[in-house]
Amino acid sequence: MSGAWDIATATSIGTGTAKTQINGGNNLTKPTQAVNLVELVPYISSSGAMTAGESLAVTLEVDSFSVDLLPKRIIVPPIQSGLGTTITQVNPLLEAYECNTGLQEGATSQFILSGTNQIAPTVATNLACALHYSTTPPSRPEHFYHKPDDETNFTTATTTSGNNFTINDGMWLEDMYVSVFTAVYTVSQSLTGYGEFSSNDFGNSLPLKVPMQPGCASLGATGTQGILALASYHNTHMPMKTSCKINTSFTNDITQTGTTSFIMGVGYTKQ
Repeated sequence: MSGAWDIATATSIGTGTAKTQINGGNNLTKPTQAVNLVELVPYISSSGAMTAGESLAVTLEVDSFSVDLLPKRIIVPPIQSGLGTTITQVNPLLEAYECNTGLQEGATSQFILSGTNQIAPTVATNLACALHYSTTPPSRPEHFYHKPDDETNFTTATTTSGNNFTINDGMWLEDMYVSVFTAVYTVSQSLTGYGEFSSNDFGNSLPLKVPMQPGCASLGATGTQGILALASYHNTHMPMKTSCKINTSFTNDITQTGTTSFIMGVGYTKQ
């Protein structure tokens, strides 16, 4: 067995919310010897000085005309907003998204990697993604990823219903992701709470409530809540019906003065 890593290079996805191809607008060709796309590791940064009161939140999508891998709509760990002209910014830890996508040896299959800003920033966002390949075929089921299109806003310390989404032809819900990000951060306000995934199409009524990665309050005019990682949970193994509509909600523990947003997504298998 041999492994390999490649990069879909950092590319501006602009200041709007249109889907934009990265890797300089070019498709990425897999190594001919690779027979397994093991995982994806996306990462973002601001292309210039970040604007106070703006978080960076991005969706990565992977498409291909030659490999059946859809859907792979992935929540990239967000960068939280800050205050003042000297914002103390915290980039979150990288998150690896398991794929186990079988590839044809000797083929020159191509991937189309694209990004979409959840919220339009003043300064363009750069998005890149690392791809991990192997010459050993997958030994675990392929993972797919899905999420709602839009985030949901909240301020009060209560439960807010988010957007729903439907998974078709899935069998097991395995991974859960909770992304929460602020607009104008308020000094001395921490950010904590939990997301819930619910569905009448799950195979049982066991709860799926998982906490967000907490953001700690800061002091002074240059603060940030500085969330260190995207909240991610794995090996859930919740059975799903062939068509499964999933509802999302977030329960906020501390009232926020400024608007805060959340979006949640899942990883699942078809076998």
